[in-house]
Amino acid sequence: MSAVLTVFSAQIASAQDTLYQKISIPELFKMAETNNQQLKISRIGMTAAGQRLDVVKTQRNPVLTAAATAAYIGDVTVFNSDFSGKTTVPMPHFGNSFALQASQTVFKGGGINNNIAIAGLQEQLAGLAYEKNSLDVKILLAGNYFDLFKMYNQRGVYQENIRLAQLRLFNINKMYKSGMVTKNDVIRNELLITNLGTAVQQLNNNIDILSQQLSIALGLSDQTYILPDTTVLNNKPNASGLQEYLDLAYQQYPELRSAELSNRIAERNVALAKAERLPSINLNAGNSMVRPLTTSMPARDRYSNGWQAGVGVSFNISSLYNAPKHISLAKTQQSQQLAMAEQLRQNTEISVKAAFIKHREAKQLMQSAEKSLQLATENFRIVEKKYLNQMALLTDLMDATNVRLEAELQQKNAEISIIYTYYQLQKTTGSLN
Repeated sequence: MSAVLTVFSAQIASAQDTLYQKISIPELFKMAETNNQQLKISRIGMTAAGQRLDVVKTQRNPVLTAAATAAYIGDVTVFNSDFSGKTTVPMPHFGNSFALQASQTVFKGGGINNNIAIAGLQEQLAGLAYEKNSLDVKILLAGNYFDLFKMYNQRGVYQENIRLAQLRLFNINKMYKSGMVTKNDVIRNELLITNLGTAVQQLNNNIDILSQQLSIALGLSDQTYILPDTTVLNNKPNASGLQEYLDLAYQQYPELRSAELSNRIAERNVALAKAERLPSINLNAGNSMVRPLTTSMPARDRYSNGWQAGVGVSFNISSLYNAPKHISLAKTQQSQQLAMAEQLRQNTEISVKAAFIKHREAKQLMQSAEKSLQLATENFRIVEKKYLNQMALLTDLMDATNVRLEAELQQKNAEISIIYTYYQLQKTTGSLN
């Protein structure tokens, strides 16, 4: 098989504007982490979550405000009590003020700390979402990779059968010239070669399409032809026991860990709802300078400076009848989240068990495929020998050829399926890397 891939790579290298690149599974995953567009978006989401946490933490910072004003002040007109007369009092016409205020919330029922804690948990959720997306992307690319692998194997089998059919056609032509077989035998064998050649061409087109899709997903040129690393079949994995994979999934599968964080967020939301019933306490201080001084008569064009410091307490009275509804809603959402987490745990367990069974099935199919190939090869050898000795019909030989061809494909695909189902099992436990 490696010889067939080598010949194919040489053909591709000779084509204009095309590249050949052999990629192993670890390289595939590494390139996906670096170049895949979907994972780039997830990484941006992680950055945004970290920035949101920084923004929420600013609630702990004191609030500082500074203000400056400038104004034109008109003269003051003073009227008698019965408006019978008036007096104009001249004023300094330019007025301005400077003010500096500072306030610090020292108690808000735990609202600030809970908001910061929730933002921190959401940042962790963004990281787990990236891990989940990474698993999805990797198993998708692995599926395409092994589909491509199967196509190369299938083409190699077809090409080998074309070679054998051409050799057989040469012998049949000699037999036909000697009058040992009919023209129909020649035609049937030529038709087989034609059909196999058509199948190879269709495979070439499918390989082009899938290789292009895989190259783009990995950030490579769409002119790059990807060839699988055939050595991956040399080290077939040995799966551990089912319980070990279940325990691994409970510990590190991203969605289960996300569910735990969501439970903690729901708990914090309940605490936030309860905080509405508590007062807020603020420390405040300020200094202001105002010109002119209008508290004296006549007004004086002077600055008046004053400062103040104190404690403020505020309480939202409407929370007495609104807060219970908010608390009830938060508790209901918490119960819903706990139920969703339990359902997710059950679904994860089902996925792990299904993947484990499929991997075990792939091994069993491999054993059956190897036995079938052995029998089909022996059957073909016997029927071909009989045909050359005119003891069997061409239809028998064609049937034996098709059986052997199908057995070869099943054996090679079964070999690949063992590797792929193992990666699927790793994906369900969150350990695919």
